[in-house]
Amino acid sequence: MQLSKAINILLYTNDCVTIPGFGSFIVNKFSSVYDEKNEKFYPPSRRVSFNSKIKNNDGLLANFISNKQHITYELAVKNIHKEIVIWKKKLNKEPLVLNNIGELSYNSDENIIFSPDLGSNHFLGSYGLPSLYHKKRSDLVSTYNKSTLKKYNDLSWNSEKSRVPDFIKYAAVLVIIVMTTVFVTNEYEEYNFQNQLIIEQENRQRTIQKVESAVFDFGSIPAIELEIKVQANKFHIIAGAFGVKSNADNLYNKLLSKGYNPTKLPLNDKGLIPISFENFSNRKEAVIALRQLQISENKDAWIFVLE
Repeated sequence: MQLSKAINILLYTNDCVTIPGFGSFIVNKFSSVYDEKNEKFYPPSRRVSFNSKIKNNDGLLANFISNKQHITYELAVKNIHKEIVIWKKKLNKEPLVLNNIGELSYNSDENIIFSPDLGSNHFLGSYGLPSLYHKKRSDLVSTYNKSTLKKYNDLSWNSEKSRVPDFIKYAAVLVIIVMTTVFVTNEYEEYNFQNQLIIEQENRQRTIQKVESAVFDFGSIPAIELEIKVQANKFHIIAGAFGVKSNADNLYNKLLSKGYNPTKLPLNDKGLIPISFENFSNRKEAVIALRQLQISENKDAWIFVLE
């Protein structure tokens, strides 16, 4: 799996995807917006930015690649490092384009700058809502209604009494007609656009309701018994792994005395007993705790996902 493809998939469900030794792609949510330059409405979205200062490995990307490619975590980290070396070499020569994410390049101060791909939207809630073009009409159609015609007739009947030249009267009537036409045209276009948005939202909502309320008849299905296991916190911050049980017990007791909530995990594929500082049910909380522990306790601490 290409590194950029893995990053793109993770951006749909994570607010921060860190590439070890390179930087982090951060996702921020935006409401719908109108681009006056391109005359285009964009639906609600999650837009990507880049921060080159956040580069400590939080285990997210490596664990994802490890699971998808069925390789060890250590090999996944090595493969990521190889790809980053290629990225940096290319950046020294030309901009680096990551499909559906954006473009990276160096500025005059040799700092990495990022231009997001505005055509990509990492917000699942806007799936099915396309961008809409809305261009104001510049052509005007001269027309009149009963109100403007009455004003024109009143001016005509009083023309003999008026001291204002005829061409000024006609110009005034023409201005009234043009202003009325512009107002009606703009109001109609605004109504038409709002009506289109409402119709699209209603159609999308009806589709969701049909899926949610769908009833499937599979006939008579025999009853089965299911054994339900309660999933414990699966995000563990690893403090160390030992082949000797007494060493693992020593670290466990040491962390316990410091006030941590350590866990002895099952033997891994290398025959080692991992010991964790803490465990979490939420990846975001685990990442925050990891960065603090890398500073205060162990710079090589990492996140292990217990399946």
